Amino acid sequence: MVTASENERLTRVTGDAPLGRLLRANYWLPFARSEALAPGGAPLRVRLLGTDLVAFRGEDGTPGLMDEACPHRRASMALARVEGCALRCIYHGWKLDHEGRVIEVPSEGARSAEFSARVRTHRYRVADGGGLLWAFLDEGEAPPLPPLPFMSVPADGRQWWRMTVRCNWLQGFEGALDSVHLNWLHQGWADPDRAGQVLAGSPVYEIGEEPYGLRTAAIRQPGDGTVHFRVAEFIAPFYAFSASRQPTIPSDNSCFISVPVDDETHILLFAVWDEAGPVADMARFFDGLDPDDLLAGDFHQGNAWGQDRAAMAAGHFSGFTRSVLHEDLGVQMSMGPIVDRPAEQLCATDLAIVRMRRFLLDMLDRQERGEPIDGALAAYARHGHLPGSEVAPAGADWREGGRRDRFRASG
Repeated sequence: MVTASENERLTRVTGDAPLGRLLRANYWLPFARSEALAPGGAPLRVRLLGTDLVAFRGEDGTPGLMDEACPHRRASMALARVEGCALRCIYHGWKLDHEGRVIEVPSEGARSAEFSARVRTHRYRVADGGGLLWAFLDEGEAPPLPPLPFMSVPADGRQWWRMTVRCNWLQGFEGALDSVHLNWLHQGWADPDRAGQVLAGSPVYEIGEEPYGLRTAAIRQPGDGTVHFRVAEFIAPFYAFSASRQPTIPSDNSCFISVPVDDETHILLFAVWDEAGPVADMARFFDGLDPDDLLAGDFHQGNAWGQDRAAMAAGHFSGFTRSVLHEDLGVQMSMGPIVDRPAEQLCATDLAIVRMRRFLLDMLDRQERGEPIDGALAAYARHGHLPGSEVAPAGADWREGGRRDRFRASG
């Protein structure tokens, strides 16, 4: 069971919270689709770990990231003009380059360059990679962008959706490692060709610990002399890979990234990527929805977070009909801004979530002892697996296979 103090450590990210310090000092934080920022287009307001920022793309395509408040009189730089690879505040004309440094103060005339050099600002790194924009918020040396599988597939081999969710990052993230809710919450979206395998009773869980996180196997027995394995990957601190539409599409994978905005809000970035070629059509799941704001609309307790009771009366199980992710996010927001984990009464199928929480708490302990944190995800680069979903003969071992290099060799 998670104690009240452990729940605070796992969920709080603002101010001097230990988890916020761990994320800020060691990890790149993805925050938007690369396509969301057009060269010379309007700046994008971004909030990460309680810090208000503005991202933009210069006229030559160079991305930039800076504090939202102009260092002069604190006007929002989201209102600024894009000029070259810089933003010019519309209030008094101060100009800041793509790294947030003041480079021009028009009112100082001939002293502009000298005055500009003395203005203190924060430096934030920003980079494109894998179809996403990434921020590094610490002043120290940044690690390489993470060596995750979707980073190296061609652009047509991945699709991203972004949404801002009004609840703590961890309760959003935990759903990605919870296979048993497929039997219930998502049954209206199940592929009829594999529902008999994937939804054949509650799974038995087995967990394998890796240097980078966990491998979690949900094992189901369809009763026909076979066994079904659905293996997810937890890559600390906030990546989860699931088997998406496997085994129907054997090379299809999903990624969930839950990035804390502040203590009570997070950005969910969801992707489907294919290791073998272009992503198969996803229109059935997300047709007509904005990929940069999938959860557009007003979702709160008063409107049951968007649940449609008429649809339930007509036969839809959950009543969340807009997308499969609306089902996840509706129930996660219903838990409250930060769920009271000490009040939970867990069962055997929550093993993956229990072990993931413990892994994160151990990371925080290592940070407090001054031990190095693998912000570059080098352990995943050496030992990483892909998620998997397969039907195997009874008695097979789920641990065999799944390494990304072997998958590529066999694909």
